[in-house]
Amino acid sequence: MLLGLRISNVAVIEEVEVAFGAGLTVLTGETGAGKSILVDALGLLLGGRADADVIRAGCEEASVEGVFVRTPALGHRLEELGLPDLGEEVLVRRVLGRTGRGKVYVNGALVTVGMLAKLTRGAVDIAGQHEHVSLFDSGLHRVLLDRYGTLDEPLAAYFGEYTALREVDARMDALGGDEAKVRERAEFLRFQLDEISRLDPEAGEDARLDTERKRLGSAEKLKRHASEAELLVSGEEQSAVETVGRALGLVHDAVKTDATLAPVAQSLSTALSELEEAQRRLNRYVEGLESDPSRLADVEERLDALKRLCRKHGTHLDGLLKKRGELETELGTLENRKEILEELAAERRRVEERTRKAAAALSRQRTASAVAFSAQVREGLGGLAMGKAAFEVRVTPGETLRPDGADEVEFFFSANPGEPPRPLAKVASGGEASRLLLALKRALADSDGCGSYILDEADAGVSGAIADVVGRMIKEVSSHRQVLCITHLPQVAAYADAHLLIRKSLKGERTVSEVAVLEAGTERTRELARMMSGVEVTREALGAAEALVRSANRALGTPTPRARSRETGPEGTPRGRLRRTA
Repeated sequence: MLLGLRISNVAVIEEVEVAFGAGLTVLTGETGAGKSILVDALGLLLGGRADADVIRAGCEEASVEGVFVRTPALGHRLEELGLPDLGEEVLVRRVLGRTGRGKVYVNGALVTVGMLAKLTRGAVDIAGQHEHVSLFDSGLHRVLLDRYGTLDEPLAAYFGEYTALREVDARMDALGGDEAKVRERAEFLRFQLDEISRLDPEAGEDARLDTERKRLGSAEKLKRHASEAELLVSGEEQSAVETVGRALGLVHDAVKTDATLAPVAQSLSTALSELEEAQRRLNRYVEGLESDPSRLADVEERLDALKRLCRKHGTHLDGLLKKRGELETELGTLENRKEILEELAAERRRVEERTRKAAAALSRQRTASAVAFSAQVREGLGGLAMGKAAFEVRVTPGETLRPDGADEVEFFFSANPGEPPRPLAKVASGGEASRLLLALKRALADSDGCGSYILDEADAGVSGAIADVVGRMIKEVSSHRQVLCITHLPQVAAYADAHLLIRKSLKGERTVSEVAVLEAGTERTRELARMMSGVEVTREALGAAEALVRSANRALGTPTPRARSRETGPEGTPRGRLRRTA
């Protein structure tokens, strides 16, 4: 839901700030007063195309700011896009520059227009007398019908089978191609596999060879150091073994007099044993350590071969071993291609049969939903004095399986008896389109995921007694969704929860558009009278306007509303100022 809108330096608007509440808010004013500028500005907040011509003459930039209620869907998209989440509200600001690119901010963070469009997609549905958005887009009729019928479960069941079918197709495609290409691929795999197999690497071999290379390359140095260490441990004079042995003898003599030295004797005895063992190991190491230039050359050659092969395949030794397994698997598959393709073809027939059964079940439920939806729309058309109009949702099963099923779904309409229904976009126009739009909105009100409807003179072409029915229907839609309605019909405006007047005035020598919040009572009645009689508001027009309000209240079963304070909006919503986000 849209909570507020601030517009600066857009066309004839110098500075306008409007707060919105739930229910129905109508915007009225004389032709050319700037009502549609509000809608165009809101389109900019939804990621619409920007044009520097909308910037007010004499200004270098224009800005539009909006505050939306943070719904779970918006919260999810904020997280998905990595944008700040401020809690209960989402603040959007878009700045247009006369020279250079504009800027977009969401909750204070700078974003692209594309990110803005993705964030706000589905938050607001704008419908006008020349543009009826998704309801008249045949490509979205299937989505609307599925949403109306709450077909999430059969859709999920079908999509699971469809996904399995695509996986089988992908496996068959991997074995596809003509025989020459398959043979060429198999030969290439054999070449790569043979190259790895000839070297026959082992896991961890490179680390072991590197250790051996270092030892062989330093054999003389290691032998010299080990020999010197052996002499220090067990040489003839002043060796570690001899020194510790003498110390042990002295302590043993002392123990005979003072037994508390027994642990010291034990420690020296252990040290002597460890030194003797170290001497024996050093001796064996020295005797076994020989310089072997031939072995060193073999090790270095093997290491180089392993590194070259790893570089060729862009991996390390463990990755190379994994690659060998993958090559063996793929080669085996290609060599047994015919048998595997036969198995996959049989599997595909089984999966396709399940998928088509799921598609048929989905189609049956769509058809049932289409019947109910068509009847509900026709009921709405009957209330709009179009009881003889024809409307139907056609569900046509096809052979081609798609992610959303095999059905073609399209809305058909005929306003005149005896004329066969034709695709909606080709026959609905003017007042007929407006009334059909309202009937569709009413039928979809419970299932449409959009939180706000903007009706920009969507009631155009409607007059007389039908106008009251239109107003009542718009009011009914607003019980499910926030509705902002630009209208020239007093019969529609009489049903409003809040009434905003857009008017032009002179400020110095410049024309500016302003928005005034009309209080229930005198101000609102006077505007309804102006809409009925024109510039001159007569006593008779005022009486008719008062009667119109009373009639609307009786139709809704509500008392005539008392005047609201200027400090509150629709349904008592506080009219605080918008907070700046950047």
